[in-house]
Amino acid sequence: MQNLAFPLHFSFKVLTPSNDFSVFDANNQEVAYTRQKIFKIKEAIQVYRSSGRQNLLYTINADRIIDFNASYTFRDAAGNVFGAVKRSGMKSLWKTHYQTSDAAGQTVFSLHEENPLVAVVNGFLEEIPLVGMLSGFFLNPSYAINDAQGRTVFRLRKLPSFFERKFRLEKVGEAAPEQEQLALLSVMLLMLMDGRDG
Repeated sequence: MQNLAFPLHFSFKVLTPSNDFSVFDANNQEVAYTRQKIFKIKEAIQVYRSSGRQNLLYTINADRIIDFNASYTFRDAAGNVFGAVKRSGMKSLWKTHYQTSDAAGQTVFSLHEENPLVAVVNGFLEEIPLVGMLSGFFLNPSYAINDAQGRTVFRLRKLPSFFERKFRLEKVGEAAPEQEQLALLSVMLLMLMDGRDG
């Protein structure tokens, strides 16, 4: 995934047993399809070029069964490790917090909720029949992706919707193509881990 046209749009159904979604660029072209393997003891995520699942681009695998403080390794189709993202266990109790690193283990990005109270209320209301449908339209968390210097480079927003979960990833700062790749994979993981709860 190179030379991506931002903003990127993510969409997946809420009434299906799988946790898969497609990514579309600003020109409405599908640039990736993410599939989360179900019934796996450890998280196993596959990223394809499209929903046809003919061309595997990346895999994301957890290093442990329980995702509290877990680390997720990014590999290309050849199995080469080029980065990882780690969930900050204690910080994530109150608000979502991830650290993304490159192949050398250097921190590249920090991902966090901009208003954790919105996500908490949204997650609670979504458990209530009918009310949960409305919460998805009015309560929409946003996430900042900051570089190592603390500057916001990307922003992920949950968009108002009733029957689908929709997100938009905006690029608001400077980032190299390889950093865009790390940010996008980190966001995909964040949506699969936290998005299933709202």
